[in-house]
Amino acid sequence: MGLRIEENMQRLINKKNWTIYRLAKESNVAVSALYNIGKKRQGPYAETLIKLADALGVTVDELLRGKDESE
Repeated sequence: MGLRIEENMQRLINKKNWTIYRLAKESNVAVSALYNIGKKRQGPYAETLIKLADALGVTVDELLRGKDESE
């Protein structure tokens, strides 16, 4: 089981009916950083993972591994 942060992040964004711009605003993470994660240009820093998970209402583990308690 590999880490699929870009897929999990997109799934969670869709689940909230957000855009990547809304996630950037809610998490205080630059849109360019989110695009870099999505295009696998760079992995996120731990601080970024925490901000994203908090904004999306999930744990960092759920963000990284795709575990979702509602599924």
